[in-house]
Amino acid sequence: MKLVSQSDTAAALAGGNRFVINLIAADGAPAEVRSCEVIGPRHRNRFSFPTSVTVDGVFIDEVASGIFKCLASLSNKTEVISLPSVTIEIPGLTVAKAHLITTKGDDGSLAIILRFKMLLGGVNYAFRPELGIEDSVSDHSSHLSAAVLTDIVMPFLDLCSAAESGSLTSSQGFDDFIDTLIDRSQDVRFQAELVKRFVASTSSLEKKRKPKLAGRPKIELVSPR
Repeated sequence: MKLVSQSDTAAALAGGNRFVINLIAADGAPAEVRSCEVIGPRHRNRFSFPTSVTVDGVFIDEVASGIFKCLASLSNKTEVISLPSVTIEIPGLTVAKAHLITTKGDDGSLAIILRFKMLLGGVNYAFRPELGIEDSVSDHSSHLSAAVLTDIVMPFLDLCSAAESGSLTSSQGFDDFIDTLIDRSQDVRFQAELVKRFVASTSSLEKKRKPKLAGRPKIELVSPR
């Protein structure tokens, strides 16, 4: 698992999937996972946990560690926190662009929503194998790859269009276009690097999963949203 620093770039994956974790923390107690959701443009997969279960009881160690680092930003009050510099990467799954929303209850409990705006791969890899969660969530790496390809190709198409229209004939027009490319370059590099690392890790991913055990969470499919 890597925590990767990045700038808070514009959302290149609008319309893509998000990974949302709903937690509750009683006053002074560790946070418990109530449910996890993969929310797409036309579907929502929900993994519900009817019994009390901690973060490290649901997620594998690498993912749990990343979640704990996000939760460490909280101050036990109602607040909204953006964590654009956090990316959690494991073989088969990358989540990035975290966002925390908390609500302080009258009883002292803290309701927590941890949302990752970018999802690449299958979220089943985030869960402990003994939960028995299958590959029930589609792999949307193709969506991210298409978005990255678009971001890489579009500047060159824009350059061609600008040249055809004659807007590059002036020094100011050319300078403005170069500034636009520079502004977008960091986002393109970040997304391209994520795809490259994802492909490299997935190619060597062990496909065998441990036998399923009892006590698995309830899985619901809600469609459309």
